[in-house]
Amino acid sequence: MNLLARGIGVVLATLILCPWAHAQNEGRREVLRAPDGFPIHVTYFPFKESKDNPGGTPLNAPVVILLHGSGENRLLWEKNSAPRDQDPFPILLQKRGYVVLTVDLRKHGDSVIPEGNMEVGPNDYPAMLAGDMSAVHDFLFAEHQSQRLNMQKLGIVAIGHSAAVATAYAAFNWSLPPFDDAPIPANRTPRGQDVKAIILVSPETAAGRLKTGTSLRTLKGLTPFIALQVVVGAKDLAAKRQTESIFNSYVTSSKSSKEPSRSEFLTPDTKEAGMALFRQPTVYAFALKFLDTNLKPLDIPWRDRRSQLER
Repeated sequence: MNLLARGIGVVLATLILCPWAHAQNEGRREVLRAPDGFPIHVTYFPFKESKDNPGGTPLNAPVVILLHGSGENRLLWEKNSAPRDQDPFPILLQKRGYVVLTVDLRKHGDSVIPEGNMEVGPNDYPAMLAGDMSAVHDFLFAEHQSQRLNMQKLGIVAIGHSAAVATAYAAFNWSLPPFDDAPIPANRTPRGQDVKAIILVSPETAAGRLKTGTSLRTLKGLTPFIALQVVVGAKDLAAKRQTESIFNSYVTSSKSSKEPSRSEFLTPDTKEAGMALFRQPTVYAFALKFLDTNLKPLDIPWRDRRSQLER
């Protein structure tokens, strides 16, 4: 709670200047195709010049993927993710120089197949990782190659069950070796290592066979490189115990690291969970502050992501 108190007045004063009543949806709808053919509906908020982001360029624009909770959809991010009289989170981020993608994971929102079985089963969650997030990656890769964003400055905000999808994707993304296209490893073109910041709101321990803690344990050696913020209501006692265990899966090894850990465990004084928790003024403000501190200012120059042997 001490962390929640520090700086909140300054951040909220900034946010209050962005009333929701004047916000306009600056996103465009896209339909992506997962490798198995499943349609994945997203809304894409491209880089735009803004007085809130002086000097920003697409080549330096960070990217944030917003994932919904169980039984929900991306429209909650676009219409109901902010405190009263403030911009929905995708609009706020876009105004501040971010590129944003809200995603309907399969069998949620618009990502359905007519006449298909839309009951979410255990096998659907690995498919969200291998299929839905693969389609998202390919879309961002194409936008990166068109110099409309910098995908090596990638953040993910996930609610509830999608925490398992987000952390599994981050673990997979960091496991990809670079292309063998240069004799010196530092000069090789990366195929992954894009995810630099993760926010988990009321994270569930598992989604089908995807385990949030297992993925974070895989990533725990990367604490200097991946910032993590985990949020759960202090009065949601059972969820708080589970969430603390998830957080510790990532940070326990940081004590032995010579680099400072960029991890936060926030417990606002509420029973709220999921999106209702996220749109609490303190949580909303600190999510923005976390991304502005740990993602936006990263000094990672844009680079061609194709293998040097194929250019």
